[in-house]
Amino acid sequence: MSFFGSLFRPKGAMGADFPPYTAEDLMSELEVDLLTDLYNQAVLDDPRLGPPVGSLSRVRVSVQLMVERLLRSRAFAGLIPERAFVGSLKQVILFLTDTAVKDSVLARVHDTIGGDTRALVGHSLGSIITYEYLCKYQPSQVEVLVTLGSPLGIRNVIFDRLTPTPGAAGGVWPGAVSSWVNVADPKDVVALRKDLQPLFTPPAGTKPIDDRRVDVGGFSHHRVGSYLNAEETGSALAQAL
Repeated sequence: MSFFGSLFRPKGAMGADFPPYTAEDLMSELEVDLLTDLYNQAVLDDPRLGPPVGSLSRVRVSVQLMVERLLRSRAFAGLIPERAFVGSLKQVILFLTDTAVKDSVLARVHDTIGGDTRALVGHSLGSIITYEYLCKYQPSQVEVLVTLGSPLGIRNVIFDRLTPTPGAAGGVWPGAVSSWVNVADPKDVVALRKDLQPLFTPPAGTKPIDDRRVDVGGFSHHRVGSYLNAEETGSALAQAL
């Protein structure tokens, strides 16, 4: 497993946990846009969370309410503390907008890949990182990409800011992989768009993305362990290996 969390840590921060972030730390427009996308999707899945963002009044209040309600939604209840949730959103935006951070993260992943690596598995932000890694380094030995709970399909905030930039034909195919399996829980709000196939056009002779649905169960619809234990994930790797 490639570990790169330390590359996102603010200068001078100590310990392995996120800094003591709160909703007040989501200040950039892109951070708030991503939060809003996730919140509105969660409201569609569970209207009891409250009204959609458009009906809330002041922006700062709406950010606080969205974080509070998302943390008690079915996707995140009991799964992640506020500091980690806010920190995760900030990491996504930092990776997409800070070239130096992106290059360091991708180099860290590259150091983990060996000549015998046949498959890459990326969960959540890790799915964005593995996708961009394959596009940049194009390792010929990697045949399979498996994305779990992926936010790659979130337009404007994520999809349209990928490197390479998507064109009229859609997103660039990730390197030389001959098989891409995308696994998403229908209630996973981070995997806001469950079907990635229409967004990425495969090269001639390569099968399109295999979008698979899985109910990981319980209230933690974004938990990586639940995705890794799913038959839909295991069969994708078994076929490759």
